[in-house]
Amino acid sequence: MLKLMKYEFRKTAFSKLILLALTAVSEVAFLLGIFLEKNNLLAMGEIFLLLCAVIGIAYIGLESVMVLQRDLNTKQSYMLFLTPHSSYEILGAKVLENGISILVTGIFFVLVAALDFTVATAYIGGVKEVMDMLKSFLDVSMRITVDPVQMMFVFFTALAGWIVYIVNADLAVILSATVLAGKKASGLAAFVIFLILSWLFGTGMDHLPELSDMDLQYALYIAAALVIAILVYLFSGWIMEKKLSV
Repeated sequence: MLKLMKYEFRKTAFSKLILLALTAVSEVAFLLGIFLEKNNLLAMGEIFLLLCAVIGIAYIGLESVMVLQRDLNTKQSYMLFLTPHSSYEILGAKVLENGISILVTGIFFVLVAALDFTVATAYIGGVKEVMDMLKSFLDVSMRITVDPVQMMFVFFTALAGWIVYIVNADLAVILSATVLAGKKASGLAAFVIFLILSWLFGTGMDHLPELSDMDLQYALYIAAALVIAILVYLFSGWIMEKKLSV
């Protein structure tokens, strides 16, 4: 399994290096904006850091789906399925690599945000001043209240939900390459299946019991999303074991 995961990391390493480089440039712009008191440069750095975080995490998930699609439908990784590994192991390595990549990337951007916040507090005047400035902007512009703990839960809740959408997309790709292989509009049918699965996931999350504590509510959502992701993975692995022909 570890060798398979290492192989999957290699296939997606280049895009991660590009994301890291873009983030580094954005971070330099942000820090220079603070140190040189250039508000335009600071704002540009903030915007690009946010774009790197959102688009970067989204692309990491989508890239794993595209890699799986190529592995199943081209000769690019033909030998992968001839190795003495079960479909569960091969798919599990892909899912774990993607999950770890998304999680590590998410934590990385959280740490970058914490670093930037620390630097900003040192140069703007203190934690209270920065929080007041941030709250003022968010309350006026977006009508949301800043709560660091809640924001952390929101962030990891979004990550858990995104992982579910990725394994749903994996299942759609697997169905297209196995059960629906050779049939007309198999790609369209797989996409419709993905939309249905995603709708069912969203509907199911909406029907989770409402808890009085918001932190516990977020924790429940994260746990439910991860359970669903595991079940979809097991079903996808079973289909690969029974239907995949190489």
